[in-house]
Amino acid sequence: NASNVSVNLQNWKWKDATSVIRTITNQNFDLPEGGYIIICEDSVKLKNQFPISGKIIQTLWNTLNNSGDNIILIDPANGRSDSVSYQPFWGGNTGGFSLERVNSSGPSNNSSNWGTSINSLQGTPGKQNSISPKSYDVAIKSFVISPLFPSEGEALELNFVLKNIGLNSAEIFSLNIFRDINLNSIPENNELIKSESFRSLNQADSILYSYSIQNIDTGVKQYVARIIYSNDNDTSNNELIRRVYVSSKSEGRGGMVINEIMYDPLSNQSEWIEFYNASGGEINIKGWKYKKALSSIILSTSELFIHPGDYFILAHDTSLYTTFNYLKNPEPNQIIKFSTSLSLNNTGENISLTDSLNNTADAATYDPNWNNPELLNTKGISLERINPGLLTNDKNNWSSSANISGGTPGRVNSIYTKNTSTGSTVTISPNPFSPDGDGYEDFTLIKYSLNVSFAQMLVKIYDIKGRQVRTLANNQVTGSEGTIIFNGLDNENQKLRIGIYILVIEAIDDRGGTVNTIKTPVVIAGKL
Repeated sequence: NASNVSVNLQNWKWKDATSVIRTITNQNFDLPEGGYIIICEDSVKLKNQFPISGKIIQTLWNTLNNSGDNIILIDPANGRSDSVSYQPFWGGNTGGFSLERVNSSGPSNNSSNWGTSINSLQGTPGKQNSISPKSYDVAIKSFVISPLFPSEGEALELNFVLKNIGLNSAEIFSLNIFRDINLNSIPENNELIKSESFRSLNQADSILYSYSIQNIDTGVKQYVARIIYSNDNDTSNNELIRRVYVSSKSEGRGGMVINEIMYDPLSNQSEWIEFYNASGGEINIKGWKYKKALSSIILSTSELFIHPGDYFILAHDTSLYTTFNYLKNPEPNQIIKFSTSLSLNNTGENISLTDSLNNTADAATYDPNWNNPELLNTKGISLERINPGLLTNDKNNWSSSANISGGTPGRVNSIYTKNTSTGSTVTISPNPFSPDGDGYEDFTLIKYSLNVSFAQMLVKIYDIKGRQVRTLANNQVTGSEGTIIFNGLDNENQKLRIGIYILVIEAIDDRGGTVNTIKTPVVIAGKL
């Protein structure tokens, strides 16, 4: 009830896009100002998932379509009180997460007024929506440990992004960092290693903070970051936990990555996943597991060393050999394991690779939308990683295989793009590039170097008439260096014409001053 008066819900109704109208309640029930009522199909299941103390009404149900639907709220006089025609791209389409409204007074059918719940329970029935701005709210937006695969004697960098997502300025708060010695995920006073105080943070502003731990020793390290802010209206976003495994120098680095995914093979062909050792040392994968949801597959129960540049292919069955005959006599760098437990969802899902200590070595929430939008049918075509050194869960680092067989298990990805550097402020390689889907120079890597430790960055592509055709980064928080992938498509996922375009990078430091504006040409080529 977003009004400032109580509302009697007797004989209120709702419906979806079908013609069936459902009565919410025939009882005389007053919903107070600011109150919530939950309409559901199964109240027992709902209460098992969420700790709800408010009013719940179980009714006959109209199925809410995952592909989008229209929901109408009808008052007793049969007037339309509110309606929304939601779409999956608004949010809430990641298994089990609800779609939440940002502002109750904002427009019902504006996609920017909706988003995926960020609550740890994946929804907030009977409570203020997790994505609705609070009066006072400081959040830990990011906590990253670098390097990802450290060795003994190195320095660990704990990097944080703190943001004021409340409606008012935040005054006097602190960031406490704990070394979770007993790995129980509970920060204790004797585990505090750093407390950094901040005097003020304006609404919508961010703070970039780093803490360095020198000469780290071996073993599993777990750190807890917690914001202490007495006025905070939402403490659910005040704590993040990160774990890292520090190897001895003799063990070599980690760096096994998910490199290729065949989730929708042709009939009578096998699903498979390819892992790749992108590190500089050999990795013993004894006890390592492939995981999805609540299931897992052990990659090896005995010692198995994967050397730099080796491929490990996990396949459902031996029909893999039908399509990729060369794997019948594998090369030394091609290791294959079969498991009938392997099952990949054609609509996308989260998959991960964990080491023997159950640390996540790599993870991806793959999506069919990662495929090349130029392809009308991607059945029998794998998702390939463009560069194993770039982020796994970045959709721009994936696209459809350009190989005639539909994939490249055990071989260099057909769309692999090498990252080169010439020491310039920005390097585009290759340039020109030809995004025509033939597997040769279909993508270009934009490598940038800034003269500050942290910044917010805008990266856009303009045509020669000065019209913006693509936004590659919009107020993205970045370090001093990074790489962005450009696939030659515009903001509508349409292929850009052959020609010269202008890349513009604007970087703003954490003090709000413009650091740099970089302009350089990028050329899209193609067959004539």
